[in-house]
Amino acid sequence: MSAPNLKEIEWAIHELEQEESSFPVYAKLANLYTVRNEMMGISTAQPQISAYSEAGISASETLKQYGDSDFLRAVSGKDPAAAWSVMDELMETLQVVNPRAYDSVLRKINRL
Repeated sequence: MSAPNLKEIEWAIHELEQEESSFPVYAKLANLYTVRNEMMGISTAQPQISAYSEAGISASETLKQYGDSDFLRAVSGKDPAAAWSVMDELMETLQVVNPRAYDSVLRKINRL
């Protein structure tokens, strides 16, 4: 079996975009978008921590525990750049799956 070409990837994307919205469809689309971008040489490099903060956090610092939620306990003691990378992936998914929630999060962050 030969590897799919760009035209086949584009066709599959088009077909999935016509289907009813669901998480499995979005997951397949995300994979196909990634493959297409790689085939086209489009960079998907993750932004650096400096893109998120003017505080100048050094890579050797770790996040403190700011609360008691599962999420805040999970990131406590982790590398900030790695945590931001995971959050960036989550926000990209949220933008596709639930644009309203995505917009709400950005509004809250912009008000900080």
